[in-house]
Amino acid sequence: MAYSAVRRKYTFVGIDPGTTVGVAIIDLDGKPIEVFSSKNYSFSDMIERIISRGKPLIVASDVTPTPSTVKRISRIFSSPVHELAESLSTEEKVALTKGKGYKYNNVHERDALAACVNAFQRYKKKLSQVHRKTPPSVDVEEVKVMMIKGVPISDAIDRLIRAKEDKERDTKEEKPEQEQEESKGSEEGESENELRLRRIMKGKDEKIGKMKELLTALKTRLEEKEFEIKNLHARLDSARSARRRGIEETEEISRRDKEIKMLREEVKARAGENVELRKIIEGLKGKREVKVKGGKRIKMIRFFSRNAILDMDRKYGLKRGDVVFLEDGSGGGASTAELLAKKGVAVVVYDKELSHFAADKLFEFDIPAFSTNEIPLLLKEEREGKGDLAFVDERLLNEKVRERKREREKKEKKISYFCALSNLM
Repeated sequence: MAYSAVRRKYTFVGIDPGTTVGVAIIDLDGKPIEVFSSKNYSFSDMIERIISRGKPLIVASDVTPTPSTVKRISRIFSSPVHELAESLSTEEKVALTKGKGYKYNNVHERDALAACVNAFQRYKKKLSQVHRKTPPSVDVEEVKVMMIKGVPISDAIDRLIRAKEDKERDTKEEKPEQEQEESKGSEEGESENELRLRRIMKGKDEKIGKMKELLTALKTRLEEKEFEIKNLHARLDSARSARRRGIEETEEISRRDKEIKMLREEVKARAGENVELRKIIEGLKGKREVKVKGGKRIKMIRFFSRNAILDMDRKYGLKRGDVVFLEDGSGGGASTAELLAKKGVAVVVYDKELSHFAADKLFEFDIPAFSTNEIPLLLKEEREGKGDLAFVDERLLNEKVRERKREREKKEKKISYFCALSNLM
């Protein structure tokens, strides 16, 4: 990037960030320097272009809060952001960009220019005062810069006058010494070269400043490239992770396919066993009954639990009118008693005391329940080492059922009597 040898002006810069970037640059008199826009414009290119047009003094946006891109540019140039109380309306932006030689090609350029002009308008009155108050011997632009940075106009003028006087005094003090050196150099034939070198060195100051700004732009471009590399690494890592997950999923599918194959072989092997089991179940359901004289065959449930009841129903079938024996009746509650009732069980014989919840529920469904103290078992029928069926004295069972039925009828009559008596009272 090339620079002019002429000292660059201080500028107001307006930015409209986005996919299409709009940039506007005006000088401290409010005159446009450049207005441009570009799609997918890199940050570093934008910095270089702003540097090539002058020294940014104020950076502005047309919206609030200030976009991060605008803040970043202000930090690079150490220039304050022109903060807005509220975003500029379309009407305000159109009004700000009318006349005065302002031109734009699209809304992005208009918004950037409006932000730029709005920032200038804030200082316009004081900038006019600078022109009136600054004597011809003082650099007006430097006074404007100091004023915008917060220095009162009179103080800025005084500082610049003092600085100029100090420089002139230093120059006068150095002149005799320089003349002496030149004279000596002339005697040695070197003064002409020394003077030329001094002139060259003095002309480098502005160029050094510009090169520093170029370095800033290049650093910005480097940051962009590093950020791009970081994103590419992240995408590469993501692709590797996706590939790794794909491999793991393939391996998992292969493992599950093997497992399914093994399970199918196991199911096939069990099919033969099921045929034998069905034969056993049919036998247990009555084809090979053990008979006891005077005894009634009842179905034995080992535990008073839902699973045990359902297991008995699966193996032998529970049907209406069945008598069951609860080998351990202490574990059941109202819900398990209700399950027996819904299966159609007519009588329950139990060992170990029933809970009162279970007893109440059986009473509610009119199912007599007897302990083995009342109706003892005559015999347990063993099937493959487990007691599944038992026998009780059929005559005693029928007698106990009739007795329990009479007791219930008496209770119901008594309850009915008291209810009627209560209604009469």
